[in-house]
Amino acid sequence: MIAALYDKLKPVATDICGVHNSYIYARINHVASKETLISYFPEKIESIILLLIKSGDIEIEINMDRYAVEAPSVVVIHYGATFSLYGDGDVDICLLAFSTDFLHSVNINFSAISLPNFAERQSPAQTLTKSEAEIMSHYYELMRINARAKVNQHIESNIAASLMAAMVYQQVQFRYKRIDTVSSAKGQRSSRNSYVHDFMKLVQVHYSRERGVRFYADKLCISPKYLSLLVKETTGKSAAHWIDDFVLMEAKNLLRFSGKNVQQVAYALNFTNQSSFGKFFKHLTGQSPTEYQKS
Repeated sequence: MIAALYDKLKPVATDICGVHNSYIYARINHVASKETLISYFPEKIESIILLLIKSGDIEIEINMDRYAVEAPSVVVIHYGATFSLYGDGDVDICLLAFSTDFLHSVNINFSAISLPNFAERQSPAQTLTKSEAEIMSHYYELMRINARAKVNQHIESNIAASLMAAMVYQQVQFRYKRIDTVSSAKGQRSSRNSYVHDFMKLVQVHYSRERGVRFYADKLCISPKYLSLLVKETTGKSAAHWIDDFVLMEAKNLLRFSGKNVQQVAYALNFTNQSSFGKFFKHLTGQSPTEYQKS
């Protein structure tokens, strides 16, 4: 429960508050060298945690994989993970932890956030620019102010849900800005890279309805074979693989956080029936949708 995390944070936090059964805000700074700040092992967290590393360096161990994270960065720790957080000297960390019940109330268009990267990410951290870190700091501060209000719990939970959605979209905007910056720095993209870039944008718009490579090739006025070749050469994964990735991430989001049952998720993703969706999901994950939803 989120209350258990609150108890773990309280001894190390310089500021901690929250809205009952919704979320926790905590700030941790000025720690001793190589201090263990939080340890959640072997038990698993029953919330989603967002860390904003404002200054200093930390090490974080998630599911027994260890990462060094430099400021400024954001780190996402997903539901069901084990993790430990270590500070090294003068660090400044803001933490938000959200219960799964609260996340069900957050109105997010998951098609806007399920954007796979062109390469598999090796770290749960995303480095921020100075201006991006300042923007995210404002969101965390608004969450803190909201948690401190203590006027009407229902209203405060709804304010937090809107802020949470805005934070998610803000992170997506950062990612798009990076793509545009890289493209500008390199000058005009080659026609080959343009096709791949446009393919990814098309998939994000249409993946919930169209899972065939031919649809995207027709949109780009090239053959499916040529599109598949370009995508494979540029990203290391096939066009069909990328489409499946979008669909799978949306499926996982809907199963875990939308409150929809398996049949509703299948129809939302334009599968002909629950059985075909189940086969698709199990082929890619090794679990049935029901098993994943209950995990």
